[in-house]
Amino acid sequence: MSFSFSCVAIFCLLGACVLSACLVRGMVGLAVMDTPGHRSAHDTPTPKGGGIGVMLAFAGVLPVLMYVTGQPLFSFSACALAAATLLLCAVSWLDDIYQWSPAIKFAAQCAAACIIVAGGIALPWPTPIVGAVLSVLWLIFITNAVNFMDGLNGLISGCLCVAALCMAAAATYLGVPALRWPALLMVFCLAGFLPFNFPNARIFLGDVGSQGCGLLAGAAALYTAAHSPLPSGWVVGPALLFPLIYDVIFTLIRRKLAGHSLVQAHRGHLYQVLHRSGIYAPAISLMEWTFTLWGMMVSCFVAPMPIMAGSITAFILVCVPQLVWTGFAVLRTRQHPVGAW
Repeated sequence: MSFSFSCVAIFCLLGACVLSACLVRGMVGLAVMDTPGHRSAHDTPTPKGGGIGVMLAFAGVLPVLMYVTGQPLFSFSACALAAATLLLCAVSWLDDIYQWSPAIKFAAQCAAACIIVAGGIALPWPTPIVGAVLSVLWLIFITNAVNFMDGLNGLISGCLCVAALCMAAAATYLGVPALRWPALLMVFCLAGFLPFNFPNARIFLGDVGSQGCGLLAGAAALYTAAHSPLPSGWVVGPALLFPLIYDVIFTLIRRKLAGHSLVQAHRGHLYQVLHRSGIYAPAISLMEWTFTLWGMMVSCFVAPMPIMAGSITAFILVCVPQLVWTGFAVLRTRQHPVGAW
């Protein structure tokens, strides 16, 4: 890419950051409020829907950025991803306003996941139907995981920003250079939102942001698994998102063993328990960002390994800090009881 086109690309990224910030500021004024409940980490009604700014800036600037960087604009996969993201964001935004039934949100997630997989973004599997089913399940799971973990200032937006930055930096090494510029664009769009949410929240992402970003993160993980030439390149997405994956799975297992409903709203995630024990919310978010960065380091280390060795090594390495984090939560709540998890 020539110097002039590089300058235009950088201008697009900076413009996306400014556009995202302006749109988020506008959403603060729109004041679709998130009223605190028993599960909330905030005490006063706070606007939600900041994800509108992030997603609109991303969607608006991406075609221009793809053009100036010489990437195809209207591939079938890209169009399917755009349609799926638009569908899920639209339903999520309306849910932010009208508080629809969870069944409607789940149906939208299923439809969005199926559209993406039908567009060709799916796990490479000897039996294509198995790969398609696993891909749909992955997209639904990770979309919900990101949504569930969006409960502290800067936690999800920061984790996804770090993950996107790591992916952009390592895209060529991992053999997926097509993800470099979209990942960088997401970094700048989230950077436009973060000052409004971290360390003090003037607005939240809302479902429109957490579910939209979660769907895109899941799709990027599938794309990497399908296109990375490295034997264990598939681990990149799960490793980057592992702090979120671990917390959700650990919480579900713990609640099941305790005889609690898995679908009932609760405040038993590790990050919620630690916050209830008195730990400063931004400190928890910063630790989750660090876990995300560790996931990228693990990915780059194991990606060239044979698939079995790389997968096992990656799982062990990303689990270690999470187990330490869990142990810390147990000790902390013994010293500062929080009641039922």
